Amino acid sequence: MAMKKILVVDDSVINLKMAEKVLKLNEDYKPVLVPSGSRAMKFLSANVPDMILLDVLMPEMDGFAVLAAIQEKPELANVPVVFLTADEDPETAARAKAAGVKAFIKKPFAKQDLLDAVAKYLAEGDN
Repeated sequence: MAMKKILVVDDSVINLKMAEKVLKLNEDYKPVLVPSGSRAMKFLSANVPDMILLDVLMPEMDGFAVLAAIQEKPELANVPVVFLTADEDPETAARAKAAGVKAFIKKPFAKQDLLDAVAKYLAEGDN
């Protein structure tokens, strides 16, 4: 099985490290960590990951802005995007769903929740 490249976008180094640690429990996952939306877009201009884990609340370019930019790129249209967020606002969840986000993972995330969501949406992406 080919390595699955998972882009993790979060302005918190602690969250990035946490996500990396959890994702590396599966040796088929190759996490790519970036600390901002603009860095994510730079990476995505040259790479198509298998999945994107995206923080919602970030300075400068929030998750929704990054998502909108991703959706403008046809080559990224089939990449599943999952939001990582501490935001409990139902309105944010509704906005995310409307924008095409696959799922919401609440931060701080439980290890198994993250792995389950990643496995689920990667499998969908393979279809």
